[in-house]
Amino acid sequence: MVQSACGTLKRLAGAALAFAVALAPAAAQTIFIDNARLYTMGPQGLIENGDVLVRNGVIAAVGANLEAPEGASVIDAAGRVVTPGFFAPYSQLGLVEIGLDREANDAGPRGEFPLSAALDALDAYNPSSSLIAINRAGGVTRALAAPEPGDKLFAGRAAVVDLSGRVASVTKPQAAQVVAMGYAGARRAGDTRMGALALLRSYLDEAISYRSNPRDYVMRARGPAFALADLRALGPVVAGEQLLLVHANSASDIRALLRIKNDYRLKMAIVGGAEAWRVARELAAADAPVILDPTANLPFSFEMLGSTLANAARLHGAGVRIAFLAPDTHNLRLLPQMAGNAVANGLPYEAALAALTINAAAIYGLESRLGSIEAGKAADLVVWDGDPLEVTARPAAVLIDGRAMSLDNRQTRLRDRYRDLSRGDLPHAYRGEN
Repeated sequence: MVQSACGTLKRLAGAALAFAVALAPAAAQTIFIDNARLYTMGPQGLIENGDVLVRNGVIAAVGANLEAPEGASVIDAAGRVVTPGFFAPYSQLGLVEIGLDREANDAGPRGEFPLSAALDALDAYNPSSSLIAINRAGGVTRALAAPEPGDKLFAGRAAVVDLSGRVASVTKPQAAQVVAMGYAGARRAGDTRMGALALLRSYLDEAISYRSNPRDYVMRARGPAFALADLRALGPVVAGEQLLLVHANSASDIRALLRIKNDYRLKMAIVGGAEAWRVARELAAADAPVILDPTANLPFSFEMLGSTLANAARLHGAGVRIAFLAPDTHNLRLLPQMAGNAVANGLPYEAALAALTINAAAIYGLESRLGSIEAGKAADLVVWDGDPLEVTARPAAVLIDGRAMSLDNRQTRLRDRYRDLSRGDLPHAYRGEN
């Protein structure tokens, strides 16, 4: 951690930022960020020349013209933008390293595997994944690690994690259950949406029956269609305690899912939602968030015929809580670029920042701990060297729970290794670290 903090200090100096004193490796340190353009994403809104005081990993004070306490490590932001750490609301972070290598990809089961909803992302989560450091260097401090469905509707339980790379990096286990609907669900249910929706209802009905009286359910004669482990895992969903993340794109599929949400009184969020703008008022009335790709504007399939770059702006205008999908898990760091595209197509700037921060936290019930710069919240903070929604901007410093994070990663090390192409006694790959 000493080396990580020192590396962060060097980069800050290069970006015309400075610590008054070097950060200590302990978590229980006091940090003061001075003179920032502070997007709090909370009630205080934008604070020009704002200050943030961090104690023991928690934000202690936010405002203008605060005084740095004696002994605090001071970051002079020099008027640069400071935001909450960005939150990737859907990914396979820590589950996939190389997508085409089966041994390095634990995102979901292959073949006819007997379980689905009972799967838990944390059983395969790898906090040492190289993708964590790469995406952290792009300003992402929290993410949902979610399994992908195999040959059944349900994928399993997802968890919110931080991108510190520490073993103890789980923010919220079993934060959501994932299910494939739309044509992805139809393919797994007789190749018809009728089958997918009927099967989803059957799972929910069986889970309710099992939850109400497990002993009686086990003793009852029944077919092999529903594994007890899956029904047990769906208990928090049917009780309205756990979010159901549903993959769906077409307006008609989303309407059908909202009926199920209402019938079973579920907590539900839509992932994809290419045509969600067509049912924006229904989504807002149902308090169903949408996690969308704001760059989706081509009809790659019939269920995406209504795709439009205005999707995010229209949903926001109707009062739907939105967050953004990254292109893939390897590129969660491109979330600011996704947000910038949404702004270019009508979404207000601060609404785009909200989609990257407080909205994503709220989707998983973490808005009281994460997503904004407010006293009492976790000190996930990013100091930017420019406008965070511009492709040329980079984080100059990243804090997770008040700890200064290293911005070094596999890509920066490869860059540095081959920057000097002069001949030597050994090939570049064997010359070691400087």
